[in-house]
Amino acid sequence: MTLNTYFAVKYSKIVLVTICFMISLVFVIDLIENARRFSFNTDLIGIFHLTFLKVPKSVYEIIDLIILIASIWFFTSTNKSNELIIVRGAGRSVYTAIFPPLIVTIIFGTLFLCILNPLVATTTKSFLTAKEIYINGQKAAFSIGIEGLWLRQGTALEQSVIRADKANYDGSTLFDVTIISFSETNSAIRRLQAEKAVIRQKNWHLYNVKVWPLGTNISSEKNSEIRNKMIIPSSLTKEEIKERISDPSSVSIWDLKSQITQLKDAGFSALNYQVRFYSELSHPLFLIAMMLVGCATTIKDFVGNKKSLAILSSILIGFSLYYVRNFALLLAENGQVNLIVATWIPPIASIFIATGLIIHMEDG
Repeated sequence: MTLNTYFAVKYSKIVLVTICFMISLVFVIDLIENARRFSFNTDLIGIFHLTFLKVPKSVYEIIDLIILIASIWFFTSTNKSNELIIVRGAGRSVYTAIFPPLIVTIIFGTLFLCILNPLVATTTKSFLTAKEIYINGQKAAFSIGIEGLWLRQGTALEQSVIRADKANYDGSTLFDVTIISFSETNSAIRRLQAEKAVIRQKNWHLYNVKVWPLGTNISSEKNSEIRNKMIIPSSLTKEEIKERISDPSSVSIWDLKSQITQLKDAGFSALNYQVRFYSELSHPLFLIAMMLVGCATTIKDFVGNKKSLAILSSILIGFSLYYVRNFALLLAENGQVNLIVATWIPPIASIFIATGLIIHMEDG
């Protein structure tokens, strides 16, 4: 028990140190990127604000890499200090040294899922809102419910409220669209009804449109007109709409189920949200796989160039499994692979592959 506790504490410290290092590295990278993107829209304080809000999501996206690095570091250091040799010399299986990191990884994976995931969702929403305020001077309104999709856009001179019954997967195309425009005095000046609206280069391209002018002493129906196509400016971009509508990272794991139900009730595709939900549930298993991959080629005490080759092999195997999992998730989002198969098979298969490598290296 004492040996297990020692290995568990040592591995936990290495994981925490690795997380702190990666947070610092990601912060610097995001700071430079945000300075490049938003230097014309805000000052240094605003750039730091955006960076602090973006860092949790950036770190969460590389949690797999963090666990892989921590595992390689742990087993390399235990070999360097001859601790694994002592374990073998004491007549105990070297698998004794694998069990504590396995348990710690499960604990960290659970904490990441239950605590870090909701934090990432909250900070991602705040980042999107802050970015809209810095760029457009106001918060853009997005809402999806049983009534459909609602958007708000505009400038200081004119505001518009957009409602659509349905949208495509990224929100760039809306169907059965109603747009009501308001003047700077908040009085309605125009209503548009379109069969379809497509956003391109900060313009809405409307098709099969009926236009009603609104105002006092105006017969709206009498003065209405029908157009095959109409273009109106937009303060929104395709990327901004996609971030709000099709990016499930801004929804906590605790709220994903209700969000999926809400999207389905509103007639929108919820496939990417379903993929996100099941991939998050299976994520702790993939973290276990990353820990085992880090162990697989570093559990033996190699010397010289063989040690560097072993570390490089672990990194290459880890990245290969990571990209296979992401590719499977991408196929699932496009409806080309079964949802359960794409989200659960890669982590489970990765565990079996890593376990086979460990058995081969230790007993082969």
